[in-house]
Formats: sequence, structure tokens, C-alpha cells
Amino acid sequence: MRHSLWFDPTAEFHSYSILWNPKQIVFFVDKVPIREYRNSDKPNRFFPIMKPMYVFSSIWNADDWATRGGLEKTDWTKGPFVSSYSDFTADACAWATGPAPPACAAATGNSWWDQPPAWALDDGQRRDSGWVARNLVIYDYCDDRKRFPAVPEECALRTKTS
Repeated sequence: MRHSLWFDPTAEFHSYSILWNPKQIVFFVDKVPIREYRNSDKPNRFFPIMKPMYVFSSIWNADDWATRGGLEKTDWTKGPFVSSYSDFTADACAWATGPAPPACAAATGNSWWDQPPAWALDDGQRRDSGWVARNLVIYDYCDDRKRFPAVPEECALRTKTS
């Protein structure tokens, strides 16, 4: 997916967060859900259930896929391109090396992210997510029949937004 943002991300720091649990992965910007990736609760190949999460950030040239079919090109004269981060924190289930997942990886652990309120977007978050989808999504692979003639399985699991 590709989004426009409702602010200039270079003007000041913003809060970027990820809620990741066995039911869903949600990407937030300033507490607004911009991308929801739901699990089907059935065996599937698309949702990372028992895989450790890690944070990786990069800037790359996406001229060939995330630019409305190549219509928008990177303006390399505006480089160097730099990302700055501050106040990074992780409230997570620590995954040590070993053959078995840690006890905190259980589907209904004691952590806030493993409780029913964190298993789906609430009404306000659904409204915000719908606003983002209608106004800020530039590219959505779920709608790209040229690249994906068969709708990817996870696309059917999206929460209906208002």
C-alpha cells in the first residue's frame, strides 16, 4: 500500500506505531490506523503467527511499483534522503532464541495487546481507517488486478469501514 499523509512528515516528529497480535497487525500514525492486516484464524500462509517481530527501516527507490504505474519518479536532486527517529520504545513479548516460542506468545496472554479490545479496531478507529482509505491511499495492491489477477487472500479480511 502507499499513502499520502495529512501532514508534512519532514516538519516535525510524529508517532508511528504498530499493534501486532495473533488477530491483526495495525499500522498507526499519530494514533490513526492507516493499514490493517487481519488474520483469518484459519491455517494460512500470509499472516506471521509464530514468527518473531523485528523493526527494520529503509528508504528505497520504488519507481517501478509504488508510483501509480511509474507516473511519479523520485526527484534525486532533493537528496540526501534521511530518516530520523526519537523516543523508540517496544512493549512486546521478548522472543529469545530457541526451538519453542515464549509463553508470552500465547494467543490470550496477560499483555494488553493480547486482550479482546486489541483484537479489532473500535468504532472510532474504523471511522478513521475509512477516512484514510477514501482520502489518502494512493496505491492498494488489493485493488491491483494487473499485478494480482487473483485477489490476495488477506484482502478479503479487511474490516468494513464507514
